[in-house]
Amino acid sequence: MKRVLNKKINKYIFFLVIFLMTIGIFNYRVVKVYGYPFFRKIQHELILYKTKDYKIRETKHFMIRYPMEDEKIIDLVAKASEKHYEEVCHRFNYYPENKTIVIVYNNPHDLMKNASLKQGKPPMGVYFASTIQILSPRLWISEDEKIEEMFMNEGPMVHEFTHLLVDDLTKGNYPLWFTEGVALYQEYLQTGYVWGENLSYEEEPYTLEVLTDDFHKLDVMLAYKRSFELVKELAEREGFHEINKLLKALGYGKSFEAVFAK
Repeated sequence: MKRVLNKKINKYIFFLVIFLMTIGIFNYRVVKVYGYPFFRKIQHELILYKTKDYKIRETKHFMIRYPMEDEKIIDLVAKASEKHYEEVCHRFNYYPENKTIVIVYNNPHDLMKNASLKQGKPPMGVYFASTIQILSPRLWISEDEKIEEMFMNEGPMVHEFTHLLVDDLTKGNYPLWFTEGVALYQEYLQTGYVWGENLSYEEEPYTLEVLTDDFHKLDVMLAYKRSFELVKELAEREGFHEINKLLKALGYGKSFEAVFAK
């Protein structure tokens, strides 16, 4: 039975590759948007396998996996996950077909490994392969602070869930600065948090070209600030429906530069 299943999978992969090579003759971005969901699914299943022994808390729209005995924290994560779900999905006019996987870690090393992060400081949250992976709030909120208030207002749930929606809608066809700007703008709408409000540019703000080509090489704080400003300006000048039109076009394999300029 296993051998038959493997043959079917290999056959599927073979025809998928042939199909992608064929359409790739005409448009490499079309290859990306058709092939991306398939390879993202493989990564997603691998993450689920790595966390197969974790406990599971199920809510209306989320499946929360966690390894630790900390029901109070999981209750908080469940509450934060659901709090803005309807508002955010309504704004994008898109509701995920399946429940979103959230994985809570007590060990930063496990998050870095499962999210394929090679170096740097572990983030309090990250989106990767249709999963939202976060550190337990107890690892980054001090004992003397109000954990629930901090996590609900400054936690990563809205931000990372927005990344998931953008990724679904565009099938991975977007520059990094844009998805970060959209996620920061959603945080702003839901919690009032303004990224980089007290930061100032020492020189001219980054251009679209620089953000698109060299995002990882830029000052992180200023790059995020500029990304937020550009998305906020577009949404408030043209309406969020224009961003939805842009996301839809990207999902069809259109060039970001051409669509955004238009």
